[in-house]
Amino acid sequence: MKKKKRYANAKDVLPEELFEQIQKHYTGILWVPAPSRFYQERRDLVLALHLQGISSQEISNLAGVTTRRVNQIIAAERKQDRDRQFSAASGK
Repeated sequence: MKKKKRYANAKDVLPEELFEQIQKHYTGILWVPAPSRFYQERRDLVLALHLQGISSQEISNLAGVTTRRVNQIIAAERKQDRDRQFSAASGK
């Protein structure tokens, strides 16, 4: 079973001045997204592994996402492929 990631305490990982500034604007659970290239690279990894015939469970373990997210990425790619094929066939 995969070990659940724990949240880091902002007070422990941020410089004191930055932490205080954040506290002025927001308290509570705050999500800090990774750079957008991270998500694109992970998406590309999921799709490449899928094309190699690797199972969703194994892709999940390798990419660090849930099997549900793996299946969402694959389904979104299939939909994009269908949309592109439809556009090409209709001459748009």
